Amino acid sequence: MIITFFIGFTVFFFGVSSYILDMGSKKWHRTIGTITHSEIKERTMKDSDGRKEVSYRPDLEYVYHLNGQENKIIGKKLFPYFEFWSPNKKEIKAISDKLKKGTQVNVFYHPKKPTKSCLIVGHNYYVHYAISAGMFFMAIALVIWIYELSEDLTLVLDQITAR
Repeated sequence: MIITFFIGFTVFFFGVSSYILDMGSKKWHRTIGTITHSEIKERTMKDSDGRKEVSYRPDLEYVYHLNGQENKIIGKKLFPYFEFWSPNKKEIKAISDKLKKGTQVNVFYHPKKPTKSCLIVGHNYYVHYAISAGMFFMAIALVIWIYELSEDLTLVLDQITAR
């Protein structure tokens, strides 16, 4: 039970931290860039029953310049901090179709680390999965703990006898 709670807390903490970082990226500077590479990456894994699980993510590359500077910077991230694989191929295909090679895009870059960049800020909904999963595991642990406490009524028998 305690292990389940700590797993839940860790996943929840990771989700909240990621959410805070994602929201902070809304303050990043913006410039115009061009997509130089766009395809869908596919990853196949087998679960414990031997079934295949396929997940996808967009494999992107874009170039951008900072305020008229000559040297170009190459970026590869859709979201600012964490990239996630999705089982939803339709969603990833829609992203890839929108971000075809040669497309002009808004590039958001960290003001103090201009090589850290992404195309979408403040909308990484994958962090909500981590927050929800963490809350779920913590809730399961708390339900088990309450159930274990309620099984032993001898803990409250001293309330019955008059003193």
